[in-house]
Amino acid sequence: MVDKSPTKSERSRQRTNFHPPLISGTQGGEGSQEVPIVRSVPRMSFRGRTYYAALVTVGMALTVSFGIAWFSPSNIPRSFSGLYRPLDFLLFCGVSWVVWQQILMQGFLWMVGWSIKRPLPMTPSDGYRVAFITTFVPQSESTSLLHQILPAMVAVEYPHDTWLLDEGGSAEVQAICDDYGVRYFTRSGVAKYNTESGQFASRTKGGNHNAWYDSHAGGYDIVAQMDTDFIPSPTFLSKTLGYFNDPEVAFVGTPQIYGNTLQSGIARGAAQQQYGFYGPIMQGMSGADTALMIGANHVVRVAALADIGFYAGHLTEDLLTGMTLHTRHWKSVYVPEALAVGEGPTSWEGYFSQQMRWAFGCIDILFRHSAKIFARMGPRRLLRYLVLQQYYFNGLALGLGVTLLTIYFVFGDPPSEMGLLPIFMFYVPLLCWQGFTACWLRHYNIDPVNERGIMLHGAAVAIAVIPIYLLALVGVVRGKRLSFKVTSKGQDCPQQEASIRLFVPHILLGTVTAIGVVVGISLHHTSVVLLFWGCANTFVMYGIVGWVLYSKLRSPVSRIQIVARLKIFANSRKLSST
Repeated sequence: MVDKSPTKSERSRQRTNFHPPLISGTQGGEGSQEVPIVRSVPRMSFRGRTYYAALVTVGMALTVSFGIAWFSPSNIPRSFSGLYRPLDFLLFCGVSWVVWQQILMQGFLWMVGWSIKRPLPMTPSDGYRVAFITTFVPQSESTSLLHQILPAMVAVEYPHDTWLLDEGGSAEVQAICDDYGVRYFTRSGVAKYNTESGQFASRTKGGNHNAWYDSHAGGYDIVAQMDTDFIPSPTFLSKTLGYFNDPEVAFVGTPQIYGNTLQSGIARGAAQQQYGFYGPIMQGMSGADTALMIGANHVVRVAALADIGFYAGHLTEDLLTGMTLHTRHWKSVYVPEALAVGEGPTSWEGYFSQQMRWAFGCIDILFRHSAKIFARMGPRRLLRYLVLQQYYFNGLALGLGVTLLTIYFVFGDPPSEMGLLPIFMFYVPLLCWQGFTACWLRHYNIDPVNERGIMLHGAAVAIAVIPIYLLALVGVVRGKRLSFKVTSKGQDCPQQEASIRLFVPHILLGTVTAIGVVVGISLHHTSVVLLFWGCANTFVMYGIVGWVLYSKLRSPVSRIQIVARLKIFANSRKLSST
């Protein structure tokens, strides 16, 4: 099939028709105008780049050294012979994935670190027709949020219309909009805009947005969108719209910052988990013109969305939409400033639900969309997207690791013959250096003064969520459909205490390795390395469950419930004795 898409130069000429005449920031001779382009500068000083080069050089040397030691033929097990010999190679390949998936992701961090850049500020041209929109899901979001975000959106600098997209068609919500001078839209009850799948898929954020675009996008050049639990700064538009002076720019993103870190340990951990992503990684991706579209808050050119048929009808519509725009040679910009602050999940249920949605959507895109998209994407963007999409496969690494441990404890077939001494000589130093380099890159977090130190909550939730990533992978492979569920937010949507049912995967994974260790010792399958990993997995999985139970016992509500149940039990004993 011949691709008849316009070339990049042809598309550039076409796009200049989609925004107002360029006045400020242009150069050129008489009768000519040079189209402004986005320019970025490295955030690392010469001294910083020299230091970083030394860090990466040592890290790569340690990685190569460990690779030579790991992939030595002597480490391939010899449990089988004859026709079954390939099973040894299969076991070794499995454990190699478990070990090297994490190393791959650290290598990705080192790679994007080289291109950490900050875009130079650009003053927006006058005359852009701008809409600023947010959505509302009554079942999951409190109307109290509207009284916070709507006046803040209206007050943002640069002339614009403020819109609310209500999924519920509520008269109360419409009245709140009227009070603040906000325009109101709902697709509730409109069959055309509530389809089972596709562009207007019901119960999806992308479907809600597309319904609005189909009805009103013709009146605007640029649309800014923000989740309802975020509060924009007054400069949100003035600091992002200027980049659209470059007619090649499709969208501009900003960090997803959580401001409720003191509300719970989960909220603090969820915020800490994102520091590295919205700091070095996103700035490095943007420096290579591969900034991801951030669903929580971004600004987009209407003509760019129209070029690809608007938002993808997908669970993670932001990632898929951004990838599709990049296949059409559009540019993207990331502004590393806290221009909006929102609420992170405050409970295990909310956090797991959010992470399940992100993991499921990302894995589904990799399996069902990426091959077609990558065929039309340049190699630089392709490499970054491909490696980035491997992150959620640490769930597979966990599941595969537990499986390999069980095989060894029961049957005595080790996945690798590497001994304890080479692990301490080559693997442990690499892990330590990875941690040191990651800590150094925190200099380029959004708020490096406050986003530093030992982030125990972030590490805890990052480990606790790995079994959820495994469930997401299983769901994608089984062809399960995961519906979009907004994390409960606002004072009218109280967070429930963690149910132990959420941690059944952790209990099962911990129990499997606990039983495996006992069986292995009884059968004299006592590899020190494998026994250590089996015990470590059991300790971590049970430790997470223990943390949750301890938190529940410390909760005043739980203590009241326990006392009430003890009283009921005591009264029942008295009645039975009489």
